[in-house]
Amino acid sequence: MFAVAANNVPGGLVDLFHGLQVAIMLALMTNILQFAWWKCKAKKGLTGHWERYGPCYILIVATILVMIQPTCMLVIGSYSDDDDYTPCDPTQPVENTHHGMDNFFFAGDDTASLVPNTTTGWMIQIFGTYLGFILMFWGVVWSTNLHKKIQKKWQQLR
Repeated sequence: MFAVAANNVPGGLVDLFHGLQVAIMLALMTNILQFAWWKCKAKKGLTGHWERYGPCYILIVATILVMIQPTCMLVIGSYSDDDDYTPCDPTQPVENTHHGMDNFFFAGDDTASLVPNTTTGWMIQIFGTYLGFILMFWGVVWSTNLHKKIQKKWQQLR
């Protein structure tokens, strides 16, 4: 159903939303990183650098991994193969100024799919997006000591 709807969306609108996705994801990920930085900086009684700022390093890696897929989609959409140059002189032929950017997420015309259908696309999806969100979850839990708070609450309930 989504693939049918995606085929009916104009290409310029898709490119606009790829740009918005990159901007919003970068803003969200860096705000999470900033939140963790201040939480880690305020922690008392920690002896080592990794013990204090480890969550921030995890979140830096998570930010990079999460941003790979949206950035790739933005770049692929920006350098599509329909970049034809039409000269002002009508006697001159239309030139294809294709920049050589192939869509490595989707093979063939299956660009409206919600999941990639190439090996490279799947590797970016799994090791970029999914691993990035797992690391983001780990970094946030570690920086906020959520695991200790849940354990303490569990002990009180028992």
